[in-house]
Order: sequence, then structure tokens, then C-alpha cells
Amino acid sequence: MTTLRRLSAHLALTGRVIRSIVRSPALRRVELAFLLFNIVEFGTWIVVLLYAYSATGPASVGVVAFIQLVPAALLAPFLAGLADRFPRDRVLLAGYLVMASTAAATGLAMWSGASPLVVYVAAATLAMSFPVTRPTQGALLPLLARTPEELSAANGLSGTVEGLGLMLGPLIAAALLVVTTPAAIFLAATVGSLLAAALVVRLPWPGTSPRPIDARAAPSPGASEIADATGASEATGTASLLDGLRTVAREPNTRLVVAILGLRMVVVGAMDVLFVLLALELFDAGDSAAGVLNAALGLGTVLGGLVTFLLVGRQRLAPALAASVLACGLALVIVGTLVPAWLAAPIIVIVGIGAASCDVIGRTILQRVSPDHVLGRVLGALEGIGLAGLAMGAILVSLLAGTVGIRMTVVLVGLLLPAAVAFAWAGLARIDREALVPVRALELLRGVILFAPLPPPQQECVARGARWITAEPGTAIIREGEVGDAYYVLETGRMTVSRDGSVLRESGDRAEGFGEIALLHDVRRTATVTATEPSVLLMLGRDLFLEAVTGHEPARLAAERLAATRL
Repeated sequence: MTTLRRLSAHLALTGRVIRSIVRSPALRRVELAFLLFNIVEFGTWIVVLLYAYSATGPASVGVVAFIQLVPAALLAPFLAGLADRFPRDRVLLAGYLVMASTAAATGLAMWSGASPLVVYVAAATLAMSFPVTRPTQGALLPLLARTPEELSAANGLSGTVEGLGLMLGPLIAAALLVVTTPAAIFLAATVGSLLAAALVVRLPWPGTSPRPIDARAAPSPGASEIADATGASEATGTASLLDGLRTVAREPNTRLVVAILGLRMVVVGAMDVLFVLLALELFDAGDSAAGVLNAALGLGTVLGGLVTFLLVGRQRLAPALAASVLACGLALVIVGTLVPAWLAAPIIVIVGIGAASCDVIGRTILQRVSPDHVLGRVLGALEGIGLAGLAMGAILVSLLAGTVGIRMTVVLVGLLLPAAVAFAWAGLARIDREALVPVRALELLRGVILFAPLPPPQQECVARGARWITAEPGTAIIREGEVGDAYYVLETGRMTVSRDGSVLRESGDRAEGFGEIALLHDVRRTATVTATEPSVLLMLGRDLFLEAVTGHEPARLAAERLAATRL
């Protein structure tokens, strides 16, 4: 029954998230543009690999994937910083326009019969536009949200949109390949990119539009504390990445989990190439079949994300991690050795469920074992390791397929993760025994509209940083005029909210929060909250609250914008 209640609550939450976004014109347009972006990204990726298979042979598919990934990975830390130096809506628009122009260049190169090398360079340039959009999207959402609830909803929907793009992009490409050429698909991608640009060209800002961001500007009062909330560094992206790698190397448990997650990305990178080889070499099913296999992986990824919500708060995650990698690996082995072509896509859905579950469960374990003061650097290092893993996986398939054949390559890639988890089982079991899971705090936070849309690992991170307090009748939890330093969530009891001695309202609702205005506005408390019955509350410090609500490293302008719209 607990599992069913969690699933029902998650589905209800999803409905509230979608309704919240639909009511905001700016967020609606940005999320729709982000969906088009993901469809273009994942759809064109598979088409380039199919073109490589036809133009330069099966052995070149992995090399071409590598060529596309490496420049984007090297530039990602620098491109991600553009959103902190220039107006974010302009950076997002520029990213979509660059994506449109490079997609058009790639399509025209294919259509004109240009050298494959020219096509690959154009496709690599297209891939370099992708690292601009995701971080800018995340940094822009706090400026567009009118309430903390809207911001949390938008953050949650962005993850769902990315999963849908992973499914729809290859599926649309597969359908178009039946009736047209790869060059035409890139021209369609150009149109999709231009539509995304049109959606964000003049956003309906809530209130006044934000002024340009000047990274050199002096911070306003309270901005330094906001920056400290995440331990954000002024270092370059490369320096932060190296710092994160050093942190991973020093912490044995962190190193173990990062290694497993990095290996997962190797498998994902390998699957991109394998699906092309499976469709064309093993199944002899044509170009569109490769798109269908990738779409099946996308569907599995979406379903896997839903499954992981049922695992929030579990003490023992090592068995769940083992089950997810076994599902991913063994299903992949079955696809390569036992099933006919028509059954491959349904089995690959299981591969996607396992891969997605492995990612979320692994990140949850990582947050349990990594010290809070270095967690941001660890996650940053993980992103860099993940990009490198994708490139390594693509090259690995090219090397193995030419040596041991496609079937044995599928078997070896499928067994990679299960073998790694088996080797690391003793360490994972030790982490399970030693980890303290804040189950009670998690149950309460899931009922708070600000935190319910957060991904499971982030929910647990917030719960771990909170602490319980009790209040006797007459105790003032918050006093009007004081400096705001915490946010409170009521578990049991009853509260009275008053201003200038006049009672505004009374509440005994479980999971109701108090104190967000002073935190978001960086002003003194605007009301007094007093316990009228013996009460138990969960307290989140200012830094923890701001980081969770904004959904990314809180910047001065983002916090000011969010706070200004809250009232």
C-alpha cells in the first residue's frame, strides 16, 4: 500500500506541476522550447551516426560519436558560464540560433554531397551548441517563476521534458527516415530550432524584465551569504572540475560510487553506437530501426525516473542498485544474442529503466557518502566524468566490434555494469549499513509543495540537512522584525500567525511552511508565528532552503528576482 500511495502521490504531483507551468506564459514557452531542443539534440545525434555508417563504414560510427562529444565536453565548463556573464534570455536565444544555423549547415553539407569530413565538422559544431542551453535553462527559470512553487514545478518539469525528448527525438527521426533523407531531417531540425528561438525571443517577464548581469558588480546586502549557501567558487569551470576530481580521489566511498556512475555513462555511450550496428548489421532492419531502438531507450528512461520515486528514503539502496544494473545489463545481452528484431525495442525499454534507475540510485548514494561541503564539486566532477564516459563508450564499441564481432560486443557491454557492482558489492553494502537515512523528515518534506517536485536525491539531501525542534505553547518560532535565518515546516501542533499584534490566521496543517518571505527577500521577518499547542517542526537553515528552492547555485540576481515576485 505504501508503494501505491507513493505512486499515486507522484502522479497527482505531476498533474499539479503541469497545471502550474501552463498558467505561466513565460515558463510555458521556455519549457516548450526546451522540449524542441531535446528532440533536435537526440534526433540529430542518431541521424549523424547513421550517416557515418553509410558514408564511411561501420568502423567509423564510434569514431564519429567521439569526434562530436569531445569538443563539446572540453568547452562545456566555459560555455556554461555564459549565463552568469550575460542576460540569460539572450544567451538562451543565441544558443537556439546557433543550433539552428549549425543544423542547417550539417543538412546542407549532406544534401550537397560534401566530403564526410565536412559533415562531421558541422555536426561537431552543432554538438558544441548543446552545453549552452541546459545550464542557461536552469539559470533562467528563477527569473521567470512568480512563486517558489512555480520554480520547483518548472525544475521538475524540465527533467521530464528531457526524458520525453530522449524518446521523441529518435522516434521522429525514425519516422522521417522512412520517407526522406538524413539531410532533410537536419533541415527539419533547423525549423525546430528556429521555433524554439521564436518562443524565447520576447519572453513575457513577470514584473519588470531583469537587467543585464554583470559578474563584476558589487553584491547587494545579503548576496554574499547567498553565494556562500552553495560554496560557489569564482574559479573557472576547469578549475572547479579539477578541484572536484581531487575531492573524488581523496574520498574512498565517493570514489567508488563515482566510478560506477562513470561506468554507466560508458555503457550509455556504447549503446548509442550499438543501436546503429544492431539495427543495420545484426537485424538488417534499416535506418529507421536505429531510431526506434533509441526511442525505446528514451521511454525506458522516463519510466525509470518514475520507478525511482518509490525508492526515496530507503535505508538499503545497494540491492536496488544491483537490480537496476542487472536489468540494464542482462536485457542488453538478451537483445544482442537471443531476441528477434521485432522484440528488441520492448526489451530495450527495460534497458532504459535499469540505466535511469542506476543513475538516480547512484546519485542518492553519492549524496549520502560525500561530505556536504564538497558535494557541489563532486557533482561537477561527475558531469565531466560522464561526458568523458560517453566518448569512451563510443570508441570502445568501435574497437570491440572490429575485434570480437557485434554480438560479443553487446554481451561485453551488457556485463560491464553488473561485473562492476559485483566487484564493489562489499563497499556498497558497507555504505548501506553506515548511512543514516532521514526517513521521517523525507515523509514530511514530500508534503511541502516547495520540495515535493525535487528529484529523489535532492529531496534526501534537503532532509539530511534539516533538524527537528519542539515548541511549547506560547513559544514564538518566528518574531516579527527579526533577521530571517531559517524556514520551518510543521509536523504536529498548531500555529498562530500575527502582525502588529493582530492575528492573521491560525494553522495546524501538517507540512505547512513558515518563514520563506524573509529568506527570499533578504529582509526582516514580516510576521510572528507562535505555537498555540505543543508542536514539532522541521527547521531548514537559510542556505539549505535557498539552494533547494532555486534548484541551482543561487546567484544574487536570481534570488532578488524570485524574492521580488514572492509577495
